[in-house]
Amino acid sequence: MIELIVFGGTLTLALLAFRFAELHSVPECVRARVTWFSAHTSVLLTIGATAMIIGIVGLAHSTGGSP
Repeated sequence: MIELIVFGGTLTLALLAFRFAELHSVPECVRARVTWFSAHTSVLLTIGATAMIIGIVGLAHSTGGSP
C-alpha cells in the first residue's frame, strides 16, 4: 500500500508542476511531452489522487484503522 501512496503522490505533484509550466520556458526537446501531459492533466490527476487515496485507505485498513 505504501507503493500506491508514493506513486499517487508523486504523480499528483508532477502533474501539478506540468499544469503550471509555461510552454516557452521548457526546452524544445520536452515541449511535446509537456503539451501532451497538459492536455491530459485532469485525467492523470484523477488517477494519481485515486491511487493515493486507495493506498491510504488500504494502509489504514491493514493497521486496524487506529494510529
